[in-house]
Amino acid sequence: MFNTLSPMKKHLPLKFTSLFLFLLTLIACSSEDGTNGLDGRDGIDGLDGENGLNSLVNTAVEDPGTNCANGGFRLDFGLDINSNGTLEASEVTSSQYVCNTESSTGLSSLVSTAIELPGENCSNGGYKLDVGIDNNSNGILDINEVTTSEYLCNGEAGDFSYQSYTSLISQSGTNDPTEQVLENNINITITWTREAQGIYTGTLDSPIDISKTVIFFSTPTTHTSVRGTLESTTEIRLELQNGINAFADNFDNLSFELREYE
Repeated sequence: MFNTLSPMKKHLPLKFTSLFLFLLTLIACSSEDGTNGLDGRDGIDGLDGENGLNSLVNTAVEDPGTNCANGGFRLDFGLDINSNGTLEASEVTSSQYVCNTESSTGLSSLVSTAIELPGENCSNGGYKLDVGIDNNSNGILDINEVTTSEYLCNGEAGDFSYQSYTSLISQSGTNDPTEQVLENNINITITWTREAQGIYTGTLDSPIDISKTVIFFSTPTTHTSVRGTLESTTEIRLELQNGINAFADNFDNLSFELREYE
């Protein structure tokens, strides 16, 4: 039977704030208040806390076996320890499985990931995961097919400020990808080109500091995985697969974000 994820929020550790020392005021032992003494010198500022880390989620096809008798999806969760925008094996902290129903039903389970903007569900933004059964067998998780949602939220932002470029990317046939820009305070323009099936290059009109930039993206329900890399200060590469080493075109509203930290 189809396994669902219980709705919950996963939060990252809060960023430690700086500690401050305060001087205690000595009070004289007298029935009347004595004259206030002079203010002491300010104490030394404590050490800055560590910068917050972003949470990542990765989806992959799970073949029929011990975890899912009829196959399904594996969801890996973790922290982007090295801030490269990719959830590596050593960074995975937990995994959950979304399994297909019994083969006799002919229905498959689907999972959709999307960037969650700062708001009620995630005060500092993060990811939303929708899970459901593909009742109409169109390979897309429609809104009325979602049975449960889970939020994977970023930690406290604090003074860890950044500039953002956020968009929704779509592609069909052999055409170049198109995008709808939602936010752009980095002040760049990205031109997308289809290099080969499932492989796309984004060219920036001005360079960014890749040592301070992280790339985020979601996995469309029509695909099993997405890989995004910063190839240079002016080039981004996206690879979309539908199966192991099976690059595939045709997707709608892939959530994409660049964060250039200050």
